[in-house]
Amino acid sequence: MSLPRFLAELEQLFEFNPGTLESSAVIEDTPGWSSLTFMGLIAMVDEAYQVSLKPRQIHGCTTFADLHALIKVERSRRVGSLKQSA
Repeated sequence: MSLPRFLAELEQLFEFNPGTLESSAVIEDTPGWSSLTFMGLIAMVDEAYQVSLKPRQIHGCTTFADLHALIKVERSRRVGSLKQSA
């Protein structure tokens, strides 16, 4: 999961022009951030990365870079869990 791809998916969610969202942007200060985009974010992460985030985990992230790092950690945990089950 690359950071540029993740930012491009977020730009679609927020309906921003490509290349306008920076990883250092503060999530809650992003124009268009609302309960609707919050739910859309949870759904997008679940569908695109097969990671189910809890709302408190997202609230613990300040920037989109923080969120990207969280998804990478959770995704690696999921993969490790699947390997142990096999």
